[in-house]
Amino acid sequence: MHRSGTTPLAQLVSSHPQVSGLANTGVPMDEGQFLQSVYPTGGALGGETRFGLHPCCHLTEASPLVDRARQELFASWKPYWDLTRPVLCEKSPINIVMSRFLQAAFPDSSFVFIMRHPVAHALAVLRWDHRASLPLIVRNWLVCHRYLFEDLPHLQRACVLRYQDFTRAPASSASRIERLLGLPPGMDPSAVKAGLDDRYLSCWASRSYRQSSNRIRNLVKRAWSETEVRYTEWRYERDINAFGYSFRDLGAG
Repeated sequence: MHRSGTTPLAQLVSSHPQVSGLANTGVPMDEGQFLQSVYPTGGALGGETRFGLHPCCHLTEASPLVDRARQELFASWKPYWDLTRPVLCEKSPINIVMSRFLQAAFPDSSFVFIMRHPVAHALAVLRWDHRASLPLIVRNWLVCHRYLFEDLPHLQRACVLRYQDFTRAPASSASRIERLLGLPPGMDPSAVKAGLDDRYLSCWASRSYRQSSNRIRNLVKRAWSETEVRYTEWRYERDINAFGYSFRDLGAG
């Protein structure tokens, strides 16, 4: 999902000498979703806070768009790949809800997903949109990951990495991806940064993720944060437990 490590993950995969990622596209983060007109982008589905809640977001092999995807997606993306390399990499956060659709368009495809703690994901998204609803972001996280785990048994080759593991031991993650893709060692994990979740988890625990330089406004935002956190924990704790995470035990997962 957005703000969940897709960019460093794609950079790691594309660092292999036998892999080409989309490059010099002129679109945000070189994401393939912005280079095609077959399926709706995440923005068209409601943006990073709610795209998974849109009734048209979940695409599978049964989608009527599959035939167009087979004809048009490769043509849209190939100008931005080095076609002399045997593995071609495309990254878009909304792939989490459309992997079966993409597999139907590219039958020999493999999928690498990365899953971040919903607290870190939600607070990272709030940095983009301060007016967003925290419970809504968490609900979107849950719906998207439910789609993902429902779809996994239908995928021929896929793996799910946890963001914490990816950032703490990127070399291990690189090896796992190389095995999935049938590649020899060659990815460079040196650019992956660890510890980026710590600030978000600390802000959640201290209810300090909404702040203002004005003392009165800061008190109001602190109260707003406290209410948001209490409601989110009450409403969604058991739901995120199913994925190995907890709001109350931030070390879980």
